[in-house]
Amino acid sequence: MQFVDRYKALPRDLKLLWTSVFGVMFGLGIYLSSFFNFATEKLSIDPSSMGRLEAIREFPGFLCVLFAALTMHLLEPIVGSIAMLLMAAGLAAYAWVSNLHQLMLCSFIWSAGFHTWTPLQSSLVTNLSGDNNKGKRLGQTASVGCIGTLAGMTVVMTFGVRMGYPALFLTGAAAMALGGLVMLAVRRDIGHSAKPRLVLKRRYSLYYALTLLEGCRKQVFLTFAVYALTKVYQTPLQVVAMLMVINNLINMFGAPIVGKLIDRIGEKAILQVCYTALIFVFIGYATVRKVHVLYVLYCLDNLFFLSSTCLTTYLQKIAEPEDMMPTLSMGVTFNHAAAVLVPLIGGMLWSKLGYPVTFFGGAVVVAISLTLASRVGVSERAEVPA
Repeated sequence: MQFVDRYKALPRDLKLLWTSVFGVMFGLGIYLSSFFNFATEKLSIDPSSMGRLEAIREFPGFLCVLFAALTMHLLEPIVGSIAMLLMAAGLAAYAWVSNLHQLMLCSFIWSAGFHTWTPLQSSLVTNLSGDNNKGKRLGQTASVGCIGTLAGMTVVMTFGVRMGYPALFLTGAAAMALGGLVMLAVRRDIGHSAKPRLVLKRRYSLYYALTLLEGCRKQVFLTFAVYALTKVYQTPLQVVAMLMVINNLINMFGAPIVGKLIDRIGEKAILQVCYTALIFVFIGYATVRKVHVLYVLYCLDNLFFLSSTCLTTYLQKIAEPEDMMPTLSMGVTFNHAAAVLVPLIGGMLWSKLGYPVTFFGGAVVVAISLTLASRVGVSERAEVPA
């Protein structure tokens, strides 16, 4: 009853935003838990081709700052709705994919929508939050997303074999489209109409660097961790979906806790603890040959990935309000500069030297991130000009 009362007290637009987030993440949950099995079982994609595919899929993230500039005169909820509908169109087209080139095209389409939406979601949440609960609201929003993703993954785990891949992809696309329609009901005055087209300031250089490295680290696991499980260890669809469900249960309960910890102890301590742990996770994934241990390491990587929220709250503390949305977009572009290159390099290394080399490289990247995290500590917005 207390939970219901708290929910009713939330701002209307925040509830609408969370509904849209749920729909998008439901579709993403279906995609994440079925894609790698689809790629290996139906299309027999090899490591090098997987690297090229992921580079194509991540390329819209590299162009994120361009998308933000082109849509600067559109209201943020409208842009969000368009992005969600683009995601839905790309994912729905997976139902008819029969070769690698078709898969690349459909991946590019839905990824363009997704990477336009990603920084927009953070901007909308922070603008709908009070000065003292932005971390909490970001954590709660992540938790809502995890519930949606969990629901999508549960569908795959329970009905995936009976439904088949085309029906799964169409179901996910329908949820994304509904999220896009709900976004149209969000009030239109959220955000800053006077935001600049592009923002690249020295003041935000540490944020750019950490985001770039986060893209490297994330992409190693996103591209190759589950692919290794399906390609090397022949992990079946139901087990992959179960791992995804576990990860999203971790996110659902962990994200609000991390959000509160950010408000309480700050970004620096959380980043240092998580980066230290991730070094050992990467080394373990490179050296361990027992598949059940790899399952655990995969889930641990997901747990420590929750620290990425720190980058958004850190930026909010040092950025001018009108810089927030374009700087988040620039951060996504930096993140995906790495995300475009890492799959290509990782795929070639896997083909020539085996997959452990890719994960050793990830450990090195995290070690560099740990060094830079020691410089995080700004507690209020900078007042000096860039």
